[in-house]
Amino acid sequence: MSIRDILKKREEERDKASSGESEFPEGVTRYVRVGSHGEINKDGRTLVILAQPDEWYIYFVHENKEYTGKGYDHKFRKHTCLHSPKDKVDTDELQKYFRPGKDECISCKAGAKRNMYFMIPVYDPKYKTYRVIDIAEFHANNLIADYDKAEKPVKRIKPEYTLVGQPVHFRQVDKTYSLETGDLPDEDINEAKAFINADYKYEELANFREESDIVKLLHDAKDGVKKSVLPSLADGNASDEHEPWKPSDEDLPF
Repeated sequence: MSIRDILKKREEERDKASSGESEFPEGVTRYVRVGSHGEINKDGRTLVILAQPDEWYIYFVHENKEYTGKGYDHKFRKHTCLHSPKDKVDTDELQKYFRPGKDECISCKAGAKRNMYFMIPVYDPKYKTYRVIDIAEFHANNLIADYDKAEKPVKRIKPEYTLVGQPVHFRQVDKTYSLETGDLPDEDINEAKAFINADYKYEELANFREESDIVKLLHDAKDGVKKSVLPSLADGNASDEHEPWKPSDEDLPF
């Protein structure tokens, strides 16, 4: 999907929202917001998990930030690595994405720091549709450990049991996140099952940018990028006349 397609779709979504047609009310997105001021905070949310860990979407993100005590200092704007799967892939195919792809991604070529991210599909009974929890590798490791703790003991008694399609309570614990079995009405659980194995449109959710757009934000980087390998902003469709990016925690995930 090109940036033009993405912008067109965003405009269509805004039109739907203004006419009351959007799936979500204003301020709510397909992403479940995490963190102290998000939906998954210390009190947490109970959602229905729609896929087991091996089925979560894995992709890569370029980001470089340091916590200063007053917030994060971003060296450059967070963005999806172009050397990422466009959809869920098996573990064998995923191996080829672990190393930076300097031929596929200008950010990899420029040495921008690269991290693994996961999208977990869940059903939100409040909005009656699927959403995704988008988290970094460290948090995913903790959630997978909790997933196994909740599922494996039951599997010993009922081998066919799966946590997929069951209510799970996600919450913030210290500086990471946890999950444990939750409780929801049978009506919500039954509605959620219709979304298992749905097309979650991961490529769209990962927001792959055009290379020219990435070149602009890399030129704006404060640090952490080898700008000598970047094409000039005057090349191609890029323009020298653009507003420098000003980092903000509210600008995340993309």
